[in-house]
Amino acid sequence: MVVALAAFHIAIMVIAAAIFVAAAVSDACTYRIPNYMCAALLVLFPLFVATSPAGIDWHQNLAVFGLVVISGFAMFLGHLAGAGDIKLLSVAALWAGPHLIAVLLVVTAITGGVVSIVMAGLTHYRHRKSETEDAPHLAKIPIPYGIAIAAGGLTTLGMIAQPILLPN
Repeated sequence: MVVALAAFHIAIMVIAAAIFVAAAVSDACTYRIPNYMCAALLVLFPLFVATSPAGIDWHQNLAVFGLVVISGFAMFLGHLAGAGDIKLLSVAALWAGPHLIAVLLVVTAITGGVVSIVMAGLTHYRHRKSETEDAPHLAKIPIPYGIAIAAGGLTTLGMIAQPILLPN
């Protein structure tokens, strides 16, 4: 029975990883992260907790989730982040919990910086010959930040899975 639960636990993490990848692809292609992807990650978390071979203090994960939702809402109101990005980051923080939230945020920030530089470079390359007013201002370039959040989420899932897949 324990082996079956562990296998189900790993399957849930693989599904969550696939959802993070799908969210990144969606954001890269359409600059939108569908609500059902964030909802699926939210629904998978209780199953992840229930099938965990080791105990998970899910109350702490909920506290981290709440803090990220509140700070994310403030960022959204300040027009610093999109709603889809905030929802995806909040659900990723739920999975990360207090032990991996720093990893999630650092990987997301570094990857977000790289994505921003790439997007600025692509925009500059596309409009390098155009010195008219039609050339976009770099501050107005949309950034698919869901890619960075998904990278942070995938890193978090990898760190969660490491002790299960590679026991001492």
